[in-house]
Amino acid sequence: MAERQEFDGPPPEQLRVLLVDNDQDIRDLVEAVLTDEGYAVTVLGTTDHEAVTAEVGRVEPDCILLDGAVGPAFGDSWSAAAYLRTRARSVPTVMFTAHSKAVKEARERRSKRAVDAGFAAVVPKPFLLDELLAAVESASGRSDRFDRSEDGDRSRTAELVDELRAAGATDIRTSERREWATFISPHDERIYQLYWWQLRGVYMVGRYDTDARLEMVGRYFEREAAIAAALASPTSAL
Repeated sequence: MAERQEFDGPPPEQLRVLLVDNDQDIRDLVEAVLTDEGYAVTVLGTTDHEAVTAEVGRVEPDCILLDGAVGPAFGDSWSAAAYLRTRARSVPTVMFTAHSKAVKEARERRSKRAVDAGFAAVVPKPFLLDELLAAVESASGRSDRFDRSEDGDRSRTAELVDELRAAGATDIRTSERREWATFISPHDERIYQLYWWQLRGVYMVGRYDTDARLEMVGRYFEREAAIAAALASPTSAL
């Protein structure tokens, strides 16, 4: 019998995998396989770019299994993969598809979109179990783990404050509990509020008029875009 090992501190958090696939049967099977391996699996039944982007922000996975749209091509999933590779916290993405031409293109990396996508691995369907598990293990092991602790929230809020100040915001007020800021824009001297809506994976930006009524400016997947929208000068907003 193996000796029991004692560890200091809390146990390590499960690696998180986001499975993006239109096929319910595939989702069920792959979820069963990956949960048996100890992964925390989130499934998304649409390859819509905005839906994928929001879900990534909400879950902050360590690896993504990404299928293409229904049809003969990989579709918008090429651009989704490129975005995931270049976002502030990049996420290793595995092409997981039955589109044989897309598999060949991704493996050869001769096209610009294949280079931009930079897949961590390519797993064709029908898939081999060991190949799938090896791809997920390799990709998730390369991820920069997302800090879900209170210290992580404080660190992200501090980064938000630094970026707001650099953009000219003043009178910045923050929260100790969430990524949130109330501040004054240097362009119109109005009060703005910015909040990371974790459940939906988006930044919400609003501003107050002279009667203290809140007007929603918009929702954004990336913090840089949210700050730019809040602090846009009147001329740049036209």
